Amino acid sequence: MMTTEDGIICADTITKLGSASQGAVLVSGSHGGIYPAYLARQAGARAVILNDAGVGREQAGLASLAYSQQLAMAAAVVSYRSARIGDTADMLAHGVISACNEQAARVGCRPGMNCLDAARLLR
Repeated sequence: MMTTEDGIICADTITKLGSASQGAVLVSGSHGGIYPAYLARQAGARAVILNDAGVGREQAGLASLAYSQQLAMAAAVVSYRSARIGDTADMLAHGVISACNEQAARVGCRPGMNCLDAARLLR
């Protein structure tokens, strides 16, 4: 786990979060399912960006968006075509947002934008 100079917490896996996650924006290489969003909320994150992992069956890779919206937590996912799953450095350098929830959209997060730019907006 690392923190960018902007204060964004980066974790290749969302299962290894520390106390620094409280009130932070998290970028994690984990898939965009419900469980990773649950873990982000349990860690006290204000927002989370995950990987859509190809979206998958029944849109499981986007499930974090609706779940997070119910919790009033901003959430977005990057396209698996733009960044490797499980690699936050690649997400920050090359990740492109493929979808976001209403909470994230309210602060300007939009599909097609760079992951790092989106994370900065979510602060």
